[in-house]
Amino acid sequence: MKLYRPHIPLSVRVKVAERQFMQLCPDKAGHLVGKPHSSGNRLKALLPLLADAFGCEVSELRLDHELALALRKVVIRRPYLRGEIWVYEPDANDPEYLVYRPHGAQHAASHDVKTRIRGEHGQFSDIAMIKRQRRRERPAKRKAKIPSRPFQKRKK
Repeated sequence: MKLYRPHIPLSVRVKVAERQFMQLCPDKAGHLVGKPHSSGNRLKALLPLLADAFGCEVSELRLDHELALALRKVVIRRPYLRGEIWVYEPDANDPEYLVYRPHGAQHAASHDVKTRIRGEHGQFSDIAMIKRQRRRERPAKRKAKIPSRPFQKRKK
């Protein structure tokens, strides 16, 4: 079942940018000290540092779901007096499964390349993996049996 793609809150974006910057540039952790405390200003301070680490412009950064949403398991949650709710497993806005990537094909590990051309480390692209999953979930078509034709009787 396909669910809507939820909006990613600003606080989650900041957590993703901080985590990724600490992974990419652990020696530059001092840049994060003394930065503004509001989420919007903190994100504005972090994105140029990330873009610099990737070697791209800030406008080229895209937030990517590490496991595409269409490939995630869908789970039913039944809260009290609300009926059933369908959610992704892991959650769509889980900061551990979100990554900033440069967009253009000229960058290594690009969001565009991972989604359309090839995945990371030589895997299939996200689109190819989604198509394969849909094909596997589709019910198998039964081939119509071809009736055998009766043998012709010899004429004497």
